[in-house]
Order: sequence, then C-alpha cells, then structure tokens
Amino acid sequence: MRGPSVNDVQTGARVGASMGEAPVGDHLPFPMPPRAYAISQEWRDLTFMHWKVDPSRLQPHLPTGLEIDLFDGQAYVGVIPFVMKNVRPRGLPSVPGISTFAEFNVRTYVVKDGQPGVFFLTLDAKSLVTCVHAPRAYGLAYRYAKAKVKRQGATLQWRSRRSSDGAQLVGTSNPIGTERVAESHTLEYFLFERYCLYTEHRGCLRRAYVFHQPWTFHEGEVRLENNSLLESYDMGLDVLAPDLIHISQGLPVKTWSIELAERINIDDQRDFLFLDGDCGLCHRLATFIDKRLAKGKNLGYRPILHQDAQRIIQTLPARLRDADSVYLIRKGTPYIRSSAGIRCVLYMRWYYKMWFPLLWLIPLPLRNIGYRLIAKYRHKFFKRPSECLFRVD
Repeated sequence: MRGPSVNDVQTGARVGASMGEAPVGDHLPFPMPPRAYAISQEWRDLTFMHWKVDPSRLQPHLPTGLEIDLFDGQAYVGVIPFVMKNVRPRGLPSVPGISTFAEFNVRTYVVKDGQPGVFFLTLDAKSLVTCVHAPRAYGLAYRYAKAKVKRQGATLQWRSRRSSDGAQLVGTSNPIGTERVAESHTLEYFLFERYCLYTEHRGCLRRAYVFHQPWTFHEGEVRLENNSLLESYDMGLDVLAPDLIHISQGLPVKTWSIELAERINIDDQRDFLFLDGDCGLCHRLATFIDKRLAKGKNLGYRPILHQDAQRIIQTLPARLRDADSVYLIRKGTPYIRSSAGIRCVLYMRWYYKMWFPLLWLIPLPLRNIGYRLIAKYRHKFFKRPSECLFRVD
C-alpha cells in the first residue's frame, strides 16, 4: 500500500483549515482535548539530530512516572535547533520582537500509560518572556541563550550560547534527497509523530497535547563545530557525530495547557469529583449536581478512598495530597476545598452557573473557613450512608 505523500499531507491541511474544523485527523494516535487550545505557533527551519543512547544513562534525567520509549529496543536523544515563529495565545496577534525567536532544545522520547510523547531536558531560547513564563506556567526547562538560526539558500546556520553556563551548539546543516513523509512503524515516524509532551510542574507529572499535520522532511547532513549543549548531560556520546539527521521547513502547531498526566482511564477525558464516600452531605451533593447537569456536561465521581481516586491523589504535590478535602479535577487541573466546591456549579444549568462569579468574589481564606466548618460538623447534621450510593462509572 502506498504511504502518504507530501501532497496528501498538504491537501489535508488545507481542507481542515478551510472548513474551520476542530483539530482532528486520521494521523492522530489519540484525540486532542475537548477544550480550546491555549497557544498557536509555527516551528520553522528545523534540523533534527539524533543519537542512540544507553537507556541507563538517560533514565536519571527523567522524572518519576515516565518510561523511556524504545524503537526496536533502542533509546534516542535529539538536539533540534529551529525558529519559533508567531508564538501567541489563542485569539491574540503575534508581537514583533517577542513572538519569533530561535530555540535549541534537547529532547528524548517517553511513554506513559501507552501514550507516547516527548520530554525536554532543556530548551535554550532567545526570549526572556518565554524563559520567565514557560517554567512557571508549564514547568518546561527554558534557559536564556544568545541563539540564532539563519537560512542561506538551502543551508541552515545555527549558533547558540547559554547565558548561565556557556553551553553551546554551533553548526550548519543541508537537506539531501527528496522531501517525504514518515510511514507508520518506521524510525522516522517514531521520532517525529509525537502529539503530546510531558513535564514536571510543581512536583507533579503533567501532560500537554500538541496538534500539527504530519511532518514533511528531508534527510540531511550537518557540520557540528561545538555541541557542549548535549555534552553537558554526560551520556557517553560522540556529540559531534549524530546517528540520524533530518531537515524540515516546519509547520504550524497548536498546544494545549498542561494537565495531570495521571488519569482514571487514558481514554476518559471527563472531569472528576472525588468525595468522601462515608459522608451523607457528599452523597447529597453528588446527587444534587448529577440531577442538574447542564446539557452536554458529563462529570465523573469517585469516593476519595477508591483506588482510581487514590492513584491520582498520590501523584499530587504534598500540600494537595495531604489535604483533608474534596477534590475536583477540572480540565486536568486539581482543585481542593472551597475552590473545588464553587467550581461544581460550572457543570450545572445556567441559573446555577451564574452564582460562580459571586462566590469567587468571596476571599479564598473566608471561603475555606466556611468549608472547614461544614466539613467538621457534617456528620452531626447528615446521617452516614450505609454504602456509597453516588454514581461511579
């Protein structure tokens, strides 16, 4: 059977854009989140350099909860200099001098719960805004560097020097051969067709989804002068001689906000409310919400001590994990106490939902005092149920 051609990919991209459809495609290995994307951008003039690496030298650089993804038993680490172009939040225009900059990243390939993705060891970028915002908002390891990617004809020239410790990447690259698209089950497909990334943010493993059309690329050749960027990770590699080289003109990309990587079920994208299964008030709350859900809303429930809930709770930062509280996992973000409680109205019919901004105006310390008082005396006013009766599906 013929694999997809470059024209097939470009035609598919035009059709999707012209029809204004949500990001979908037969090439996606899993669906994108059922919420709006957060950031749009373009990745341009990319040089992909990959090295085979001993998994035992790579594993110490990964957070707990991620497995190294292997192709035919082999792990890979990549170094990619490229241009981030027109980076902007959804609905806003790009800003000259801020939205376009050079980025040089070191990445590897990981998997969690059968969902393959990318983990970045570092992202060196010539953007102060990105280097300040991305670590705080995403947990990504951005570091400021004096970086530049320049095209001269078919040749790409790239140079980067990190400001903090001087780590460098200097070289040039050229495409060779014809442009093509990766076919399924090939090494190129394994390296390129990744539609999520993983990061550790505030002590918790997170996932962010990434949408783009299939990559088009050439094989390439490089001349590396300096690669202390990769050498600093001490993986025992000849950092000036990559095993694989590919060049791509790039493509437009949409990314979603980060969410908890741990899920009830990898195929279940519902939000979930974790409640005390031994509490009469919690039972009444779950029943009250469930009967008044707005059209199209689907909220899942679990008792806090249920194994599904505990599996997620145990991955949270200590201040959340040890809280004596209800939990709401909304769009991949955990909320506790009154912050969880007031957001429950967002799943309900409009005349309940209108209360949210009013409740939000109450200062959080006051809301939590009220929450703690109710939690303390709930068993005096609401009879303990003999069994957990709220919906678990």
